[in-house]
Amino acid sequence: MEEILHHLLHEVVTYSAMGFEWIGVIIVAISGVRGVIELFKKNPDIDLHLSQGMAVALQFMLCAEIVKLITIGDLTDIILVLGIVVLHIAITLLVAYELKHKKHERHERHEYREKKLHEQQIHAQQLEGQGAKASDAPKE
Repeated sequence: MEEILHHLLHEVVTYSAMGFEWIGVIIVAISGVRGVIELFKKNPDIDLHLSQGMAVALQFMLCAEIVKLITIGDLTDIILVLGIVVLHIAITLLVAYELKHKKHERHERHEYREKKLHEQQIHAQQLEGQGAKASDAPKE
């Protein structure tokens, strides 16, 4: 009975890890296709969208590696999988940092554009006000 349960656990872990890896691959592929489409549309936020896709995909890949930890047999496998997990975490943190930086940069660009637009509107109103004052002045 114990042998059957162990075999069942091994099969569940294997297929779960494979499923998580496939989900990660599909997300990377979808993000890549979306990135190519945005490249042709000349979207300036292409890197932001690609980073978001990579971050989500890496989370699924990390999940697969963690699930694999369940069925480890010896110390060499543990060191190998832990090394992979550490690399995944490092890459995930780097992508998350880049994503946060890109969002902040995008927000600053948006605020700058809004400020410029507001300044232009005020300037236009001032010019309009000066034009109205000139037309109200008595003619000689």
